[in-house]
Amino acid sequence: MLNPTHPLSGLEWTPRILKRAQYEALQFSLIEGDIRVRNASHADPTAHEYRIRVTDGQPVACTCPFDTRSSHACKHRVGVAIRPSILQAAVLMQTLGDTRSRLDRS
Repeated sequence: MLNPTHPLSGLEWTPRILKRAQYEALQFSLIEGDIRVRNASHADPTAHEYRIRVTDGQPVACTCPFDTRSSHACKHRVGVAIRPSILQAAVLMQTLGDTRSRLDRS
């Protein structure tokens, strides 16, 4: 049973999606408070690069085709949810961006 505060507990996923999120060679980078995920398991990883939107510490949307048509979270969002350091870095980047915006307005 997952801790109710774990990011994975807020997503609908299947065991197959979780397994793929664990074993595929997903690479992560931060962009403007979101997360870019590249799947290096493919011959052309740049053709399999997607953006994950993070809201309130949850990976809430992905630009991949699966996420836009399925009721389940995609392997990219699950991959972010099972890697807390990646998710925490995105949240920190968002917090710093919010702080900077407030300072720029004052």
